[in-house]
This record gives sequence, C-alpha cells and structure tokens, in this order.
Amino acid sequence: MDLFNFFKRHRCQNCGRRFHKVENYMHHQMLYHSDKNIYDCSNCGLKFTDMDKLKSHIKIYHSYKKEKS
Repeated sequence: MDLFNFFKRHRCQNCGRRFHKVENYMHHQMLYHSDKNIYDCSNCGLKFTDMDKLKSHIKIYHSYKKEKS
C-alpha cells in the first residue's frame, strides 16, 4: 500500500476504492453500490440520492440571473 492510501482505512469491497472518513465511504456505497434511485446532474455529472438535493445543487451552482440590458 502506498503512503497516499495509508490513512484511508475504509475500503470498498466492491471496487477497492479507499476512504479516510466513514461518512464518505457510506455515501460512496449509496451512490455506486445500492439499488437506491440515483439522480445525475445534467450540467456537471454529480450524483445525488435525493431529488431535493439535486434541485438545491442546480439552484446554487448552475442557475444565474440574466443581467438587465
């Protein structure tokens, strides 16, 4: 194991990806290895397990106000 992954103690048994925080590991499991519905952002490709979180993401990061001419 290389030094970069030394502190990443949570290893995904499905794909081998490693995580430092258990929260990140659990989020990874929900997004990539569960039967739960996944919602993809059509603008940037981020994945969400909740439609409300996707809508909030789009509102914050991908909407803008048109400047008045």
